[in-house]
Amino acid sequence: AVQDVVDAVNWAKANHPVDGDRVYAMGSSGGGHMTLLMAGRHPSIWAGCCAFCPPSDLALWHPRSKALGHGYWKHLELACGGTPDEKPEEYARRSAVTYLGSAKEAGVNVMIATGIHDGHTGKGSVPVSQAMRAFNALADEKDRIAEETMNYIDENEKVPQAELFTGHDPFYSGDRRADLKRTSGNAQVTIFEGGHGGISEAGFYWLARQRRGVKADWTLPGSVGGAGYSESAK
Repeated sequence: AVQDVVDAVNWAKANHPVDGDRVYAMGSSGGGHMTLLMAGRHPSIWAGCCAFCPPSDLALWHPRSKALGHGYWKHLELACGGTPDEKPEEYARRSAVTYLGSAKEAGVNVMIATGIHDGHTGKGSVPVSQAMRAFNALADEKDRIAEETMNYIDENEKVPQAELFTGHDPFYSGDRRADLKRTSGNAQVTIFEGGHGGISEAGFYWLARQRRGVKADWTLPGSVGGAGYSESAK
């Protein structure tokens, strides 16, 4: 599937007037997983990659999926040939966190966002910590989110007071306000009030400002009108 994406990009470049410095990837859920895989496995292609509610470490997602009663753990075992204990190398091979160090080294601009209630019964299938772990793989050590903070957010569906975002992001405001926002160089993660989904307009606005090989542009507009929100509680 990864090679299919590469082939599609190469076909578009060969058959259309594509600006090679403005090729982008964006997806949510499984598409977010693929977006992060593409950033790590083929970092030379992308000007920017935007992933919403992405699984990033499949070995850690497997038991949580099983506990939530979703069927994804069964799909993981079929794809990987067993459980994480039985096939750790296969779970690692298919996990974005394995490759995101290459994206960091190459300077790929990556935006990640997910709803704080994702990964809880009836609210979504991917624990919030999966997005934060992807960010940590891209961030400088001093900017990474602590393990205890990720566990607290996963368990309590809220951000510790000391970590609360106090700035203004017009895409994530009001009922969908940003609870946590952390930026490190070319990577950013936003945890907002919501479930398994993201705000596509935030992704499109950000991607349009990125250029391959240029430091990430995190500039926000002063206001936005009618930002669309997509959510799928799987």
